[in-house]
Amino acid sequence: MRKSIYIVEDNKDIGYILQYFLSEEGFDAELFETVAAFKQGLSRKVPDLFLLDVMLPDGDGIDVCSGIKHDQLLMRKPVIIMSAHFPTEEAKQMSCADDFIPKPFDLFSILDRVRTHLPAA
Repeated sequence: MRKSIYIVEDNKDIGYILQYFLSEEGFDAELFETVAAFKQGLSRKVPDLFLLDVMLPDGDGIDVCSGIKHDQLLMRKPVIIMSAHFPTEEAKQMSCADDFIPKPFDLFSILDRVRTHLPAA
């Protein structure tokens, strides 16, 4: 069975590329451009991993991460934060995420991080 990833990214180009690339690599990748759309998706299915942008039009990826990590159903799911706005060390300190990827990024480095957090993938 394919591992599922929820991508929350408001930049359509980045989101589409991530969704396409991860789908081609064998994941069930679903893209959400807003926190509201993500929450609707979460009511349908719980993914195996979350890939979150920080700056979103209707919220903040770090707040979304905090909500995930405080939810009994979701707290053990890995969360990877992506951002161009924070230095890596600062982002790690202020985030509840399991990993952080600075933008711009290499798609294969994202794939490596995803596979690290989903070892059976």
